[in-house]
Amino acid sequence: MEAVEASGRGTLYTYSTVYVNDLHPFKTRLPYMAAMVELDEGPRLMTNIEGCEPSDLHVGMPVQVDFRAITDDIDATVFRPIST
Repeated sequence: MEAVEASGRGTLYTYSTVYVNDLHPFKTRLPYMAAMVELDEGPRLMTNIEGCEPSDLHVGMPVQVDFRAITDDIDATVFRPIST
């Protein structure tokens, strides 16, 4: 196996808008969009989509990786729609 650097771009493969979640820290971020993104390089990963309204999402839309600070030392990988 060999490490390959990903481009950070992909396609929204599927998603679900979460309106109820009582677990910390998710309950402070409702609603949020849980998603599976297919990277341009092929692998799929679970993530969140940020930077848009749930009604703006559609399967097949292009997305770009971004990072949201969780703590001073930890960032969460999220994706945002690419404006076309």
